[in-house]
Amino acid sequence: MSYAHTEVAQIAAISSNRCIGKDNELPWHISADLQHFKAMTTKKNDSAIQGIVIMGRKTFESMGSKPLPKRVSFIISTQLDYAEQKNLTDRDDAYVVHNLDDALTQAASLAHGAHLNTIWVIGGEKVFNDAMMYTDRIELTHVDTNIKDGDAFFPELPNEFVVSEESEQKHDEKSGLDFQFVSYQRQES
Repeated sequence: MSYAHTEVAQIAAISSNRCIGKDNELPWHISADLQHFKAMTTKKNDSAIQGIVIMGRKTFESMGSKPLPKRVSFIISTQLDYAEQKNLTDRDDAYVVHNLDDALTQAASLAHGAHLNTIWVIGGEKVFNDAMMYTDRIELTHVDTNIKDGDAFFPELPNEFVVSEESEQKHDEKSGLDFQFVSYQRQES
């Protein structure tokens, strides 16, 4: 299914009721999950670019409107002057695009040049939904909690995604939450 021979992968941490966000923030703070996210979306290499991530505007703003270190961010916004608003026009680590197709096309081209084989879709809800048809792999951190008043949710996984790997259950001392890393791979029908 890949996009120009580049794997498209999604990564998210979700609650038992699929919540991924509340008031434009993660509903929990689990440092092992943040480290997992960094390790998955960054590939050690000689290139200045060690990863490529695609996200919506709100996700970008939830991260302090700063591109992630060592990664190139594609930010999807329908606001035509968004790059100017956020001072992103002269950067080579962040690009504002106006739809998912442009993000995927430009990210795949950049990935090819940087010898990266995966483009990461990192949120939010609409971008995850829209990207599902292009997605080859999904990395989810299942957090054992229910978020009552969440306002962003991860989509239901289509049937063609099957578990390919899962970690043992882990426990985060600080938050008191249990969690597990699970990889899902798209099966060709």
